[in-house]
Amino acid sequence: MSSRNQVNSPSDAEVIIQKLPSDMGVHRNPRKGTLNAPEKILEGLEFDMSVLVEEVFPDEFDLEETHDRIYENTFELAEFGRPVVSIGGDHSVSYPELKALKRSNPEMKLVWLDAHLDIKENVDGNVSHDVVVRQLVEEGLFEPEEIYFVGITEIDHDEKEFLENRDFNFYRPDELEEFKQEFEGRAFLSIDIDVLQEDVAPGTGYPDGKLDLHQVLEVVEAVEPVHADIVEVAPCLDHEGKTVLASKEILDKLVDGL
Repeated sequence: MSSRNQVNSPSDAEVIIQKLPSDMGVHRNPRKGTLNAPEKILEGLEFDMSVLVEEVFPDEFDLEETHDRIYENTFELAEFGRPVVSIGGDHSVSYPELKALKRSNPEMKLVWLDAHLDIKENVDGNVSHDVVVRQLVEEGLFEPEEIYFVGITEIDHDEKEFLENRDFNFYRPDELEEFKQEFEGRAFLSIDIDVLQEDVAPGTGYPDGKLDLHQVLEVVEAVEPVHADIVEVAPCLDHEGKTVLASKEILDKLVDGL
């Protein structure tokens, strides 16, 4: 990232970017590679507004400790009242981010732009990348009706059971127009890069998405998030660099709209 508009204090920043280079939340998939995503995505980018870049270093042996560090840093940043855009990292980093930001934004909704629901059952006590939303609901941090799933293509059997009799808002890839018309309110926008089509973003652990880049940018514009993150970018799985390029464009759109 260019240093042209970088500042050194949250109070001087218009937007705060938080680098979260952790893949500790991926247990079941050998297709890892998100550790250097924040650096790759920010490389060469310039923004028109003043930006503070922070980094939270993970504990490479302890997921809970990693989440504690992210929570503490995010909570401290939130006190300055600036938009926070985080770059993962796997999707488990969203859990401590959202815990911290919901405290200072109790009316904040959650838009989960992802090919997957991430509401699997937590069977080992670890908040891994595929259980995050379920954990947030079970801890009472978000009510189901505050959560908007957008771009979903894959639903597992145990996830179907959890969805039953809960008032989640649910939009498949062919229902984006309905989402844009119906959504309103202040929201955190969590963008899993696997929501994109594989030919647009092959560098991710589970490339199951059906959206094109233009559609994702339209969602960003429609939501106008107060905070956001981009996760699950694995540069090492995409030697052409298409996934990083798409992520740069999304990040630029996010920062420009905050």
